[in-house]
Amino acid sequence: MTENLNSPSPKPAGHKEEGILARLKMFNTFWDSRFEDLTKETWLKTTYRDMSAGLIVALTAIPMAMGFAMAMGLRPEQGIIAGALACVIGRTWGGSKYQVYGPTAAFIPIIAALITKYGEAGGGTFAQAHGFLVFVSIIAGVILMLMGIFGLGKYAKLVPNSIIVGFTVGIAVAIALSNLESILGIESFKDLLGEDEDIKGGLLHNLLAAFSNIDKINVWSVFLGLMTFILTKGLLRISIFIPAPLLAIGLSTALAATVLANKGVILVRDIYGSIPNNFFVFTPPSMPPITPTVAIDIAYFVAAIVFVSAVESLLCSSMADRMANNRKTPFNPDKEFWGQGLVQIITPMVNGFPCTGALARTATSIKAGAVTPLAGYFKAVFKLSLAYYIAHYLEMVPMACIGGILLWVASNMIKVSEIKEVFNHNKFHAGLMVYTAIMVPVTDFLTGVLSALVIYAIAYRFLEKPAHAPPLADMPMALSNAQDALPVPGHFNGVTIPLLMTDEDHTLLRYAANIAQRGISKNFHFVHVVTSYEKNHNPRSANTLKKSMADAVLHHFEGVLDHIHIDFQTVEGASHIDELVQFTLSTKSDLILLGLNKIRRGQRSLAKRLAMIASCSVWMVPEDSQPIMTRIIVPIDFSTPSAESLSQATALARINQIPECLAVHAFFDASVIRYDEHEGIVRGEEEAAFAKFMAQVNTQGVMVKPAFEESINVASTVLRKAEVCQADLIVLSTRGHSRAATILLGNVAAQVMEESTIPVLAIKQHSHQSTLANALLNSSFWRKADPRTN
Repeated sequence: MTENLNSPSPKPAGHKEEGILARLKMFNTFWDSRFEDLTKETWLKTTYRDMSAGLIVALTAIPMAMGFAMAMGLRPEQGIIAGALACVIGRTWGGSKYQVYGPTAAFIPIIAALITKYGEAGGGTFAQAHGFLVFVSIIAGVILMLMGIFGLGKYAKLVPNSIIVGFTVGIAVAIALSNLESILGIESFKDLLGEDEDIKGGLLHNLLAAFSNIDKINVWSVFLGLMTFILTKGLLRISIFIPAPLLAIGLSTALAATVLANKGVILVRDIYGSIPNNFFVFTPPSMPPITPTVAIDIAYFVAAIVFVSAVESLLCSSMADRMANNRKTPFNPDKEFWGQGLVQIITPMVNGFPCTGALARTATSIKAGAVTPLAGYFKAVFKLSLAYYIAHYLEMVPMACIGGILLWVASNMIKVSEIKEVFNHNKFHAGLMVYTAIMVPVTDFLTGVLSALVIYAIAYRFLEKPAHAPPLADMPMALSNAQDALPVPGHFNGVTIPLLMTDEDHTLLRYAANIAQRGISKNFHFVHVVTSYEKNHNPRSANTLKKSMADAVLHHFEGVLDHIHIDFQTVEGASHIDELVQFTLSTKSDLILLGLNKIRRGQRSLAKRLAMIASCSVWMVPEDSQPIMTRIIVPIDFSTPSAESLSQATALARINQIPECLAVHAFFDASVIRYDEHEGIVRGEEEAAFAKFMAQVNTQGVMVKPAFEESINVASTVLRKAEVCQADLIVLSTRGHSRAATILLGNVAAQVMEESTIPVLAIKQHSHQSTLANALLNSSFWRKADPRTN
């Protein structure tokens, strides 16, 4: 009998032990696939991107960490150390390349309840309560590590999405309502911090206490709290590169210390005293005398920490892979549990508290360019360094500002898209979500969640009726036939071609000759900019330069000279950019064809800057590019400018006898919670939007094939797609941003030109570069969805 080579071989008796040992070895391998993007060729650029991302996240995280810690009944500096240390531990042992660890809002009701019951309000001391928190956190950490060792990561995904959404909404409501008194500036604030609340019914008690002191409202505190909320919300909609929470708190603190100095505004130091900058203080675990109540509480808090750590970390890791469009090694849920366990064991013992993957900070880190776990290390270093030097100023922050930050956190935890998704799934899950959202703030975290899980376990066999996405075939698809978007797509009135007068011009001249042969333009203006260095070290007369230019150009343009106009010019100047811009204006060119040496970064910077500031389009041609076009890719965002660039691309395709173009739309759906039918629904929406978009595009009879890619980084997605499809031209639109607008808002065209190894044609949509104000208006930032803040 022959052996079936495809059948699994029998497992040896010690297979399970070998699997556990293999996992342990893998869990403690620090330099693994999470660093796969850090190569010898890219290490400098990747390290810079990770460092920049770490700085941006640190600036955003300091106020949030303080606010979370104080909402838990802990000291503000504990939030700072917890966020920094958790990120180092999680990035070292965790299973995600991108995840940022730190304090999260989901832990607020759990830790606040523990501190309340075992702290001063319960007859103990703050040290005893924190020691008990360390104790239960260590147990939770050990459980998480065991879950990772035994491969239980996949089971965390079994928690129904409806319960997770309801839990998040419930936590958000509790945070918002329980921080009313801090924004109202009630003088008896210390009595309302939660120190007199029982483990159950805390929210109702807090609301009653707040309203009973309504006569003590401080209008200036209300002003500062609302200003912090509005500034943070508005600035982050403009750009994630703005450290909005820090700026909002800085402005409020300055007002409180000057104009409002004698207005009765309560400061952090009024409640907590001075904030020390010796953050690392060892806290041993401690446990009160064992009683049935204490035993129940241990089980309660351990289960709560395990649940939040498992669910939040896996949701955050999954979202991070989608947001970064991770096409390489995905996150490892079992290793993530191992890292989460170590976070919960070590962080509380060093003056911290339990932390987990933070959705908001992870999203910010990815948007800021983070690629490897190095971003987390940089975040920790920057966070501790900044906090060390500004600790004295942090104690001057008005408590109303902390309330404003927490109100902003609560408002952004509720995602309407996720709520709609649960309602659209079926009525059973909609009911579960509403039930959990109500029970969590009215009772307590675990009562609400566990009771919802019990209901789900009992009823899902009878009431689970999954929805189905509409068939993709029913979605309309419009791929051609529209009115002309541009007067003469695929043609340019005049082309400016700067020459270096070296062998590097060979590729550029071949490319230009092909453009002439195809009739894309009939007027070519060749120019050489004579710099001061060249004038001093290699002086040549203008006539000599023009003759050399003519000899090189005519050699490549034989056969088309009768159909085109060519002229040669030399200009002197210290700046290539200024001279080329002026020359383009004088010759009335609507295109600059620019060569690019792969080694010289300055030429690439020149191409990017010309695309931003010149009044015409820019066609960048890297060295060794083939003049014949066979595959064109066009990034689109369903806007009028991208319709115009697609019209240009299809016209070029028709001229070069290319049967189809690839239109890439990169999008990101912020919904962390997703059902099986979600992907089909989103794809249907994409196809419907694409069909509507194509109605305004003249495709010149060329087929346009759509590609929908989910990613937060449009430029990286376009470049990856171009590589996969072996494209030899990228055509995109650009309004042209000023330096300030490019730094603040980013620019897809600039990033594509920075990294592309194939020719890029940037179609200019306006005659002048877009100022920061215009760029902000064009971005419609006020319509953008708020970033998640848990």
